[in-house]
Amino acid sequence: MSKQVFQTDSRRRWMRFKWTMRFFATLIALLLIVFVIMFFMEGSPGMPFRHDYRGVMSASKPLMRDTKLSKTYRSLRDNILEQHMHNTYQEQYDKRHRFVGHGLGLTQKYINEWSDPRMGVRAAWYVNWDRHSRRSLQQNMKHLNMVIPEWLFINPKTCKLETRIDKKALALMRRSGVPILPMLTNNYEDAFHPEGIGRIMSDATLRKQFVNSLLTFCHDNHFQGINLDLEELSISDNALLTNFVKELSLLFHDNDMYVTQDVAPFNEDYDMQPLARYNDYLFLMAYDEHNSDSKPGDISAQRWVERATDWAAKNIPNDKLVLGLAAYGYDWAEGEQGTTVSFDQTIASALDAGAQIQFNDDSYGLSYSYYDDDNQYHQVCFNDAATLFNIMRFGVTYHLAGFGVWRLGTEDHRLWNFFGKDLAWEKVKKWNMNKVMKLTGYDDVNFVGSGEVMDVESEPKQGKIRLAIDPNDMLISEEKYLSLPSTYTVTKLGHCGPKDLLLTFDDGPDYRWTPHVLKTLKKYHAPAAFFMVGLQMEKNLPLVKKVYQEGFTIGNHTFTHHNMIENSENRSYAELKLTRMLIESVTGQSTILFRAPYNADADPTQHEEIEPMILASRRNYLFVGEEVDPNDWQPGISADEIYRRVIEGVHRGDGHIILLHDAGGITRKPTLAALPRIISTLQHEGYHFISLEQYLGMNRAQLMPPVPKGKTYYAMQLNLTLAELIYHITDFLTALFVVFIVLGFMRLAFMYYLMIMEKRKERQRHYPALTKDNAPKVSIIVPAYNEEVNAARTVETLLKEDYPNFDIFFVDDGSKDHTLERVHQAFDSNPKVHILGKPNGGKASALNYGISHTDSEFVVCIDADTQLKPDAVSKLMQHFLIDKEHRIGAVAGNVKVGNECNMLTHWQAIEYTTSQNFDRMAYSYINAITVVPGAIGAFRKEAIVKAGGLATDTLAEDCDLTMRIIERGYVIENENFAVAMTEAPEKVSQFVKQRVRWCFGVMQTFWKHRSSLFNAKKKGFGLWALPNMLVFQYIIPTFSPLADVMMFIGLFSGNVMQILTYYLLFLAVDASVSIMAYLFEHEKLRVLLWIIPQRFFYRWIMYYVLFKSYLKAIKGELQQWGVLKRTGDVALQ
Repeated sequence: MSKQVFQTDSRRRWMRFKWTMRFFATLIALLLIVFVIMFFMEGSPGMPFRHDYRGVMSASKPLMRDTKLSKTYRSLRDNILEQHMHNTYQEQYDKRHRFVGHGLGLTQKYINEWSDPRMGVRAAWYVNWDRHSRRSLQQNMKHLNMVIPEWLFINPKTCKLETRIDKKALALMRRSGVPILPMLTNNYEDAFHPEGIGRIMSDATLRKQFVNSLLTFCHDNHFQGINLDLEELSISDNALLTNFVKELSLLFHDNDMYVTQDVAPFNEDYDMQPLARYNDYLFLMAYDEHNSDSKPGDISAQRWVERATDWAAKNIPNDKLVLGLAAYGYDWAEGEQGTTVSFDQTIASALDAGAQIQFNDDSYGLSYSYYDDDNQYHQVCFNDAATLFNIMRFGVTYHLAGFGVWRLGTEDHRLWNFFGKDLAWEKVKKWNMNKVMKLTGYDDVNFVGSGEVMDVESEPKQGKIRLAIDPNDMLISEEKYLSLPSTYTVTKLGHCGPKDLLLTFDDGPDYRWTPHVLKTLKKYHAPAAFFMVGLQMEKNLPLVKKVYQEGFTIGNHTFTHHNMIENSENRSYAELKLTRMLIESVTGQSTILFRAPYNADADPTQHEEIEPMILASRRNYLFVGEEVDPNDWQPGISADEIYRRVIEGVHRGDGHIILLHDAGGITRKPTLAALPRIISTLQHEGYHFISLEQYLGMNRAQLMPPVPKGKTYYAMQLNLTLAELIYHITDFLTALFVVFIVLGFMRLAFMYYLMIMEKRKERQRHYPALTKDNAPKVSIIVPAYNEEVNAARTVETLLKEDYPNFDIFFVDDGSKDHTLERVHQAFDSNPKVHILGKPNGGKASALNYGISHTDSEFVVCIDADTQLKPDAVSKLMQHFLIDKEHRIGAVAGNVKVGNECNMLTHWQAIEYTTSQNFDRMAYSYINAITVVPGAIGAFRKEAIVKAGGLATDTLAEDCDLTMRIIERGYVIENENFAVAMTEAPEKVSQFVKQRVRWCFGVMQTFWKHRSSLFNAKKKGFGLWALPNMLVFQYIIPTFSPLADVMMFIGLFSGNVMQILTYYLLFLAVDASVSIMAYLFEHEKLRVLLWIIPQRFFYRWIMYYVLFKSYLKAIKGELQQWGVLKRTGDVALQ
């Protein structure tokens, strides 16, 4: 036996390959180690100066007034002991019939907590109209087991339901699993309207429609129930409200949803007993004892809350009564209505005015007074965490069902230190109350200066309080604010003339747009600053260097343009550092300039605007804001609109720094078109464009400090080498993939053409009817090795062929099982079946052995696991019947999977039809078929002999024989209706084993016949078939895994829609080929649904197969054919 292609006795080739790979792996590892070391080294840019404004606003500022408490503390203990647990309804109430809803996973866990006496309901209301509410929701969801978003409104004019869902908040709630009970309110456009709900309650038809609309909305959104907040009803008959709640409750309970309602204390609009019967929980709004319309006073004094609770408990079971907590305050300016203020606002006002906060040891409320800048007198009353703690301790002692906080976003954040915990006496007794009530800083900003570049001089500082605890009842009997927590102090830097402007560009660089921006700036002699994204820099390293060399300033805009408030601090720091390292590597200069993606306002007041500035400040960056923002990133915006917005902003005096974008989005053409008009117009009007250096009174070296030439510098140069390597590789791969895509479309178009022409040629063929007189004798050769499962059945099926003149040669290739024995037993007496045996030598030798024993002019070769359709041989032989010139050397049949039983076999069935069979049909037109499948193929014996028989130097003997027949000048045709059903591997391990054998064998065959590549004498075979094999079976699949990885990375770099669009386009093209193949073969199109998961997983299996074949070729070891485990499940369709 001659050596196989690629086989070698020397290990030199393999060793050379291994050492080459080790060299490159070591080099890459060294570069990565240097990168990691550089990343973790402290390397924040140095600030050129540091002002100290910490004295402007600090937590240690002395209080202006110190009023001693004049009232003696009176413990709540006696008050609690005097309470009588009124519950006239409780005696009639049967807990066994109480509604109990259900939820999935975590949601059910939270629902279970509602009835747990150690916890109970822990609810909070959420509102869309305050950004602080979402922030509080995000931070404190873990302390809640019920959330009540204000999302349902009654239109007083139409009596229809209006919904206003905050999708981001809903996503947060969904992820947490906390039960959601949206609030329905008659508060419409900032006022309670009784007329709409009044008509609904009075009209049975309208009421039914409205209740059904509520149910549909809650059911479609998978909410756990509803919360009713119906106030100022002005109804004469309380039964109207009761009937409404009854109908709603019955319907919601039938659909496994809860009904809850908010009730105000001492309100005669409520008929409490029936409302308690139909509601699962009643929220007692024990707040607004004094409100915006009243005189100043406590929001919810302790004794008033007790009276309200006592009033409600007379008609409401304790285990249905949820106590509402007032987590806010009021600020009453003299002679005016009060305004609602959050805890943070009350502390900020007190700190600013130097007011002393007083704790009333009788009401447990807090208050202070102050004069504002206009000398107007204010009185402020509010609740803090201590107030709410005392109220909750009272509620626990009263055995209430739980607590609800109105509302998220205004509360004292210390509330969350205990809100989600068991507040029983024996638990609280163990707490360190000073730690629980520790007074930390809060989010607010004190600005110093008037520029648009910001430097954070001080962050919030803690305040100090002194507590007195009643050990008998574990209540806070006294609270004294010794010092108040401070806020952020931000210096606003920069100074310029009234007609000085600064141009800044974000999100770049981009090779498509940034060069045009640079050209325009140079033309008009306008300086600018570019805030660059790390990922964009990696793609455009030469452009980064060009921006710097042309004298423009570069700032940091994070690495992936991520929203810094949505991710951890560690990630934000990593993004800043990676981008800085790139800037340093490319330019040799660092940068102290930073602008946050999405939040670049020069007057930050919200947390999402402040937080990025704080994080950057901790790394010594200056935060460059903007005041003139035309939002040129918006899709569909025109150049005229960008121009108008900028000019109007400048004329209004919005600010001096203009924000534009030189990258991002689909196109920046409108920005490019507007930019020269903006500059020329403003210059004509007398405005001057200055640099950030001029604006801040610094030089360029201060804003972009040079990196000192030391160890760090040289490590940085290695980083640059790594970055440039990645850049050039990425550039090369991008260009390569573009070429691949173009070649793919060209191939597709050519294949369509070949297919159409072949089908037209096929329709023009006219075959004579086969009879015994005109049908030449055919021998069917069946080689077998260890095929006891299939052998007898295969021969039996062959005997049913309708071809009039054939015999069968069954060749056993030294099987070690009972293959030969079973075939002898079944067919010894059949004259058509010739049974041969030989020592094991492989499939090629078995076929040669069978062919040498036949005297037929034609042979049909099949595999022992293949079942032929009854007319298969006839369909193959009709091609030879009309071939009077003996041009046809072979005819390929159509192989299909006959054991579709799982996903893997479905995928293979699609591949057989859409790839292998489709290709053969197309290639037949230009005589470029590269393989007559071993499962079914007819040969002129003369052609086999001239080709030298089947060779044993490759594992793809069928492919090798086909190519040699073509090279001898024969034509190979395709017969799509000669169908053979083969057994495909049903397990991944068997599949991989088979495909590695196929792939390696075809690789051997290609190498063996490489002399025909691009050989014009070989026509379609040399000019199309072999080049197609080289490009689409080897080169493109070799690089395709990198394309998949790059696509995956792209999903996290802001290009999701673009990537999905490309992928959908790929799927559409792919599907068009598959649909055409299935239509030609009259297959069911629904099978193609399997193509979607196939493209995700199947291709990666094939990548593994390809690279394993490469390794086998490099190793040069002798490869055996092997055998797969058969099941015998092939079915003829």
